[in-house]
Amino acid sequence: MRKIKSFKLILRPHEVKRRAKKAGLDLETAGLGDPALAKLLERLAKALAPGVLFDTFGSADPDQSILSPMPGLAYSLILAGLGEAFTPVRAAQTGVPEGLWPLLEEAALDESVRFASGIIADEAEQDNCELSPLTPLAEVAALEAVVRKLDGVKLGISFQDGKLFPAASLAVSLSWLAKSKAKGRSK
Repeated sequence: MRKIKSFKLILRPHEVKRRAKKAGLDLETAGLGDPALAKLLERLAKALAPGVLFDTFGSADPDQSILSPMPGLAYSLILAGLGEAFTPVRAAQTGVPEGLWPLLEEAALDESVRFASGIIADEAEQDNCELSPLTPLAEVAALEAVVRKLDGVKLGISFQDGKLFPAASLAVSLSWLAKSKAKGRSK
């Protein structure tokens, strides 16, 4: 199992604007034009202490049926969290539309998972494998297994009342699939 904590989290303004538009939030009207949004994202990135735990398990693993999105040679689990600072930062910020906070949390968690999945993808490439798309884990049994297998306590993440705690946490799974060999053209 690998743990990476307090890495530089890059929150992209255009990604937050895309998510806000999709959710029907008008950031310009809320006073969050490009400079103000960039400043908010910079403050948020500095305040958070993101962390990821990840590991790869073989196909014979007893938990594969509940954790692996599809059968493959192996599967990897990623447990990502934003640290305990997210809630206090959220409470301290004024003038930010309440509907924007879930989008900021989602964008930060997605960026954390992207960071870890890039490392896993490099490892899979070395083993001549490719990864399935990310599969977020939400079932109670799957979340409990992820926290147990990856020792979520190392990031301050636990399983309580059927969900991850703190709430600014995410668990995903990826399957390792054998690369298909390209067939040559017939002559």
